[in-house]
Amino acid sequence: MRRKLITGLLLIIVLCSWVSADERTGGPPSDDSDHVFGLTRIWKIHVHVTAENWKAMQPPAGGGLPPGPGGRGGMRPGSFGFEFEYVKADIELDGESLAEIGLRFKGNGSYMLSQSSRKRPLKVDFNRFQDGQRFHGMQQLNLHNNVMDPTHVRQALSYPVFQSAGIPSPRTAFADVSLTIDGECDHEPLGLYTLVEEIDKAFLKRHYRTSKGMLLKPEGTQGLEHKGDDFQAYEWFTPKSKPTEEEAQRLIEITRLIEKADDQQFRQNIGALLDTDQFARFLAVNTLLSNMDSFLTQVHNYYVYLPPQSQKFEFLPWDMDLSLGAFPMAGSAELLQDLSISHPHVGQNKLIERLLAWDEFNQVYRKHLKELAESQFGEHGVTRLSLPVVRAAIQELVDQDQKRTAAAQAAWGPGGFGPGFGPGPGMFGGQPPLEAFMDQRLASITAQLAGTSQGKEPGMSFGPPGGGPGGPGGGFGPGSFHGPQILAAADASQDKTLSRGEFTVLNQKWLSEWDQDKSQSLNLDEFTQGLNTAFSPPPGATPGGFKPPTGFGPGTFLAAPFLKLADADQDGQASQAEWISLFETWFKSWDTGQDESLNQEELVAGFNAEFGPPPGAGPPGFGPPPTSEQRRSRPGK
Repeated sequence: MRRKLITGLLLIIVLCSWVSADERTGGPPSDDSDHVFGLTRIWKIHVHVTAENWKAMQPPAGGGLPPGPGGRGGMRPGSFGFEFEYVKADIELDGESLAEIGLRFKGNGSYMLSQSSRKRPLKVDFNRFQDGQRFHGMQQLNLHNNVMDPTHVRQALSYPVFQSAGIPSPRTAFADVSLTIDGECDHEPLGLYTLVEEIDKAFLKRHYRTSKGMLLKPEGTQGLEHKGDDFQAYEWFTPKSKPTEEEAQRLIEITRLIEKADDQQFRQNIGALLDTDQFARFLAVNTLLSNMDSFLTQVHNYYVYLPPQSQKFEFLPWDMDLSLGAFPMAGSAELLQDLSISHPHVGQNKLIERLLAWDEFNQVYRKHLKELAESQFGEHGVTRLSLPVVRAAIQELVDQDQKRTAAAQAAWGPGGFGPGFGPGPGMFGGQPPLEAFMDQRLASITAQLAGTSQGKEPGMSFGPPGGGPGGPGGGFGPGSFHGPQILAAADASQDKTLSRGEFTVLNQKWLSEWDQDKSQSLNLDEFTQGLNTAFSPPPGATPGGFKPPTGFGPGTFLAAPFLKLADADQDGQASQAEWISLFETWFKSWDTGQDESLNQEELVAGFNAEFGPPPGAGPPGFGPPPTSEQRRSRPGK
């Protein structure tokens, strides 16, 4: 009883804080969509799709895109190349039924990490097949499965921080989702999702009183890159509707100013093209949240909007499941708690760098950061008070999810994609409690603003876990997935290491099984199919028996670089001698302990060093993965 009373009081305090923030920022007017969302709102959603349409939803082999230069896949950086198709489905939301809605999968990493189960991220388009059909005024909604957020609360907590800073951003709720596929499953519980508002015309009209203007969702372009004077070169900025000639020129103009102008020209003219105060607040929130899977690091997960009234570009946030310091590619948890406020981005980002070098902008940015840090993470901060409220509301559903995950993991066994690609939190688990993140982040920002600390700069790393003392990383890369799987497959002695003999048996087994035409060599197709078989989920290992589409799997990404490593004479084939030589070289270079065995850490680090990130998994320009010699020379090696 006391716990319920405390939770109720916290909820009242939090809701009052939200109202105050909305009044301060002049938030959008109330409408029919308001009751759809809320800090603790939980929908009961049932999706019904035919078996034929469920099959049609699956992405084509190889992500649906033709191979690009060098066989790396025709996909944009930051994308795994998935192309998802809408199908007709029926949906029921708290008893409200809508027929023939559009349903498709969504996401990149969140899809790939969950494709072995039915609980994948979904996008619902109520208007796709029924003109004018809406759900409380909205055309689209997103159902995020939070496969990379074991807490399930990051999106619900993070978007309101942007809202408190006056940044138009999606509203959220939660959903308990079930699925019926005719002839396959009936009301199968998928579990807890976060329901997220779409950034579309309805969103724009709600916040800007108009749906006109140019809305962009950049993909595969680092920052606002200048691509020349032909707007066709800006297709990866992904306009959501055809821009006018004036809007197109406006985008070209701001990119040219950012990259080509001198400091005096930049500072004189940037205010006419960019809402600099809005960007200062946008940057301050991302920095506060250490939201690295964003404009700070990645080449996606944000929108840019040019309102027709102001003709000044504004930035809008998207996809917050790795906020609050949970993006391992950009740094360890400790590093992201102490993220630099003067260099919060990875690599080069000319817009951020030029603005922070301008004292007038920098002072405004720091003022917003100071206010947000205290109002959100302080003792009576809104985010701090919201956390226990959200946890209490969804705890029962989280417990149910964990039970289903444990059962699926037991059935999964040691096979499959490895940790992170099967059921369960995988490498995205193990983060410090969110209370600890808020404590440390507030202390770090306070010290940096006072000039007693510099914070730590982030950096992309796909090397061994930890990335070196105090350095970036976190051990993300293909080795994080496949190293444990290799160990489980070849460790005949069950001593948690691979001897030279066990490693040799594995490579001989793979060569024999992959060589389908018995030519004593392997071509690209055989590499692809072999890797898919070796690393893909075993048939029937998960509830529902889902298997990836034929031809799709790790081989889609790894086959071409694997063949290139093995093919010493560059004849497009890996001969038996070349294959054996490659594995002998790997064993020698990966055995950093020089004890004639490979433990899991060495397998993970070695695989990462050879292959680096999956194609397109990170921004361009961060250089190749570390070589074996570079790994050996790192401190602690």
